[in-house]
Amino acid sequence: MSELTSALVGRACRIFLTLSYPGGEETIPAPRRHYLHVADTEPLEGVLATPTCQSVADPAHGACYALRLGSATYPNLKMKIVDCDRLGTWVFEVETHDHMLPRDPYHADAARIAVLQAQNSALKERIEAAWEAAGVQTFNALLRSQIFGPH
Repeated sequence: MSELTSALVGRACRIFLTLSYPGGEETIPAPRRHYLHVADTEPLEGVLATPTCQSVADPAHGACYALRLGSATYPNLKMKIVDCDRLGTWVFEVETHDHMLPRDPYHADAARIAVLQAQNSALKERIEAAWEAAGVQTFNALLRSQIFGPH
């Protein structure tokens, strides 16, 4: 179990944004740029109460926050923070929203959609691996620890 703090959210945001916008800080849209500089002492309520962040009621889990941070190629990419057991076990996840894109192989943009989905999937993997390396818990890390124990 890990407490949700501004320091943890800030660390996760910096990793997410650095990997999502490889062109540097100036390529991050202004409303999202603040998340690159979340101070450890900033009140958590302020970090999670902006137009970029939405609180989502998740009946299967506990509290859930979704920050639409986007990427250089896809503005709808989100960082989700989920209390997965209603006990304060916070996990972080990249939500690509790929399921919202047309799946028809005959769609006029099918080839471009397939490329975008592959890019989003690869970016999700890079972000979540970097989070784990930095001590930010992901769903996959939580599942591994439940199956195999802590390593």
